[in-house]
Amino acid sequence: MTTKLIIDAHHHYQNVPNYPDLLAEEYAALGISKVCLISPRGDDPYGRLQAAIKKYPDFILGLPEYDWENHTPDDIRRFKDMGFSGVKFIRPPQPYHHKAFWSVYEKCQELKLPGLFHLGIVARTTINAKGFMKAVTSADMAEAQFVDNNYMRPIYLDTIARLFPEWQIHGAHLGNPWYEEAAMSCRWNPNLYFDLSGSTLKKKKPEFFGELLWWNQFTRYRDPDGRDAWEKIVFGSDVAYFETRDVLHDYDQVIRALKLSDDLKLKIFGGTAAKIYGLA
Repeated sequence: MTTKLIIDAHHHYQNVPNYPDLLAEEYAALGISKVCLISPRGDDPYGRLQAAIKKYPDFILGLPEYDWENHTPDDIRRFKDMGFSGVKFIRPPQPYHHKAFWSVYEKCQELKLPGLFHLGIVARTTINAKGFMKAVTSADMAEAQFVDNNYMRPIYLDTIARLFPEWQIHGAHLGNPWYEEAAMSCRWNPNLYFDLSGSTLKKKKPEFFGELLWWNQFTRYRDPDGRDAWEKIVFGSDVAYFETRDVLHDYDQVIRALKLSDDLKLKIFGGTAAKIYGLA
């Protein structure tokens, strides 16, 4: 695969010793120039992410996970001052578009920190013996949890994108399983983008994406700026570093099957993400 710039716009810092080093080595071999790295779980998550950025300033774009219970808009300023490039949102206590969160989003827009929102069903995960995230088995389910996945539907990003039109917003997983909500919200909002990470690329055929993302500059109904639907899709892995090669292959298979242009391929793999993060 040859592209001028590949950016992984959705990657989790795994609780593994020297993970940024492992990631940097593997991504150099894959030709991935930059990665949007989400803060790890556990002790001092923001300090560890900041240290990784300082070690690899030309490679890592840091995305701290927002703590709905303990953070305020002032923490968005703190994130900016720490050198982070965006903010990750997941598991809100109310739907993403709830008015209580507007001041947080407003601060992100003001400081030009893009927002990456988890969408759809939250995976049941835990940490294995080596420190990597893994799927939870019945033996791991020791305690009850409250998770309302309905709070993380893609339609809420439509509301947010309209309220904060200068904020660059990235929705994960094309809204799995609410794909149609994601696609239509994507078409109507110039500042809203999605990735195809997670199980979607494994369970859906290329034709499925072609039917969802059907518009271009020549169709009667199209993006307000006249862009092709695929200019709103970015590459994201959402897996451990050693599995990213497989996700790159899956994206490439869809691009080939749908006969997308070389220009669109460049935008999917890096050009669009570069614009979201002010790199182009």
